[in-house]
Amino acid sequence: MAAENLAAVISSLTPDEQESVQQFIDFLKGTRSPRSSPFLAAVDEFIDQHPELLRRLAQ
Repeated sequence: MAAENLAAVISSLTPDEQESVQQFIDFLKGTRSPRSSPFLAAVDEFIDQHPELLRRLAQ
């Protein structure tokens, strides 16, 4: 698929669908978007704040 065709397809998506495409691209690149979901940010924060609890749960 040519880049122009792909850009046209993406521009026809809803804003939510476009955000999903961006997150998927970031995932494929192995990077994190600064626009990551609030849920993922909360999970990362929980993991950072409670490593001992998670270690015990893993036993």
